[in-house]
Amino acid sequence: MRNLFILFLSIFLLISCMEEKTGPSFKVELPLTENTGQVPPILALTMGGSYVFEPEYPGEPTELPEELTKGEVVHGILDLQQYVVQGFAEGFIDSAIYRRNMMLIEDHTVTDEWVDVIFTVAVGKDENGEMLVFVEDQSGEFDEEYPVYFEPSTVEFQDNVFEVMEAKVTARMEYFNGEKVIHHEGPASLLYLSDTPPSESLQLYFDHLRMGTWAVNDQTFNVALIKESAPPYRIEPYTYFYIDLDEDGRFDIMDDGMEAYPVTEPFNIAGESWEISDIKMDGSAVTIVESEVEVDPKAALRPGTEAPLFKAETLQGDELSLADLRGKYVMIDFWGTWCGPCIEALPVIKEAYAAYGGENFEIVGIANELNLERFEDFVEREKLEWPQIPEIYEKDSEIQELYSVNSYPTYYLLDPDGEIVEYGMALSADNLMETLTKYLE
Repeated sequence: MRNLFILFLSIFLLISCMEEKTGPSFKVELPLTENTGQVPPILALTMGGSYVFEPEYPGEPTELPEELTKGEVVHGILDLQQYVVQGFAEGFIDSAIYRRNMMLIEDHTVTDEWVDVIFTVAVGKDENGEMLVFVEDQSGEFDEEYPVYFEPSTVEFQDNVFEVMEAKVTARMEYFNGEKVIHHEGPASLLYLSDTPPSESLQLYFDHLRMGTWAVNDQTFNVALIKESAPPYRIEPYTYFYIDLDEDGRFDIMDDGMEAYPVTEPFNIAGESWEISDIKMDGSAVTIVESEVEVDPKAALRPGTEAPLFKAETLQGDELSLADLRGKYVMIDFWGTWCGPCIEALPVIKEAYAAYGGENFEIVGIANELNLERFEDFVEREKLEWPQIPEIYEKDSEIQELYSVNSYPTYYLLDPDGEIVEYGMALSADNLMETLTKYLE
C-alpha cells in the first residue's frame, strides 16, 4: 500500500509539473486584410529583369496593344520555384538551374501540374504621352478594353519619401495550395520609381496581407505574418511575424527593429518569452506558446537610442573601442566583399572619408567575410583607409549579432555622444554625402 501511495504521489507531481510548464497557448487568426499603410510596399515583387537565367514565357502575350505608341511587355514570375520545376519538365529550364533551385524547394509547395505563375503586363505611353498599363486577362491576352493609367504617388520607408507612379490593377494568377491549383484574382498595385523607366523598377504589390490581433497579458497588439518578396497566396514558409509594439498603426519591417521577429526564433513580448509552434500552411493562423528559452526584449536600434558598445581587433592588429570614439561622429558600415551593393557604395564612402575623416568623423567597417587573407588583399588593393574589423563566417559574428544585422550593407551614424542619429537609407550611396553635410558642416 505504501509503494502504491508513493507511485500515485509521483504521478501527481509529474502531471503538476507538466501542466505548469505548458503555460498558455494562443491561436491567432490572420485573415487576408487590406493593407492601408501598415506594411510599406518594400516587400513588393520585382517584375522581370532580376533573374540569373533568360526566362521563357510560354502562352503569354508578347505584342504591344495598339493604344501604346511606345512601351514594352513585362513578364513577372510570381512563383519562381514552381516555374523552375515545370520549366525543367518542359525542357526550357536547364539541369544546372534546376539543381541549384531544388536546394530551396520543399516538395509540398510545388506540383507537376502546369501552373500559370506568370503575370504579364504591357506598360507604355498613349498618344497623349500619358503612362498606362494593360494587364493580361483570363484568356491570356491583354485586356485592351480596360487600360489603367498610372498616377503620381509616394512611398515612405526609413524616413525617406520616394516619388513613384502607381496603377491600381486586378492581378490574376494561379498558385498551388498544397493540394490543388487555385485560380486567384484580386486587387494589387503596380509601382515604379518616377525617375526610372518601368523596366528597371516596376514592382507588383498585393494589397491584402495576413494581419490580425494578439491579446496577451492584458495587452492587445496588431500583428502580421509576412513572407519576403512573395505573394501572400503562395504556399511557402513565412519568414517574419510583425508586432506593432508602439501602436503607431505601422509595422517596422526592418530586421534590426523591435517589431520584426523571425518565425523560427523565440521573442519577448509583454514581459514573457514566446515562440511560434505552428503556422497554418496558408498563413491564416499561428499558434503562439510560452518558450522554454528565456530571451530579453528586443531593443530597436533607431535614431534616439544609444548604440551598443563593442571592443575588437582591427585588421591592422589595433584594439578599437567604440567608447574611445566618443567626441566625433562615427559611421558603422556592416558590409562584405561578396556583397554587390556594398562594393557599389565604396566610391561614395571613400569620398566621404576623404572629405570628413579625421578629428570630427570616423568610419568603422564591420566585414562579414569568408576568408581573412582575401579580405586583407581586398582592403589593400582598394586602399580602404578607415578601420576594418573582420568577422569571419562561422567563427565570429559578435558585433553583427549585437546589432541584429541580417542584411548587407547596413549603416548607422552615431553622434559624438554615441547616440544613433541616422540609419539605413539616409546613409546609402545616393544620400550619404547630403546626410553627412547636415551634421559635419
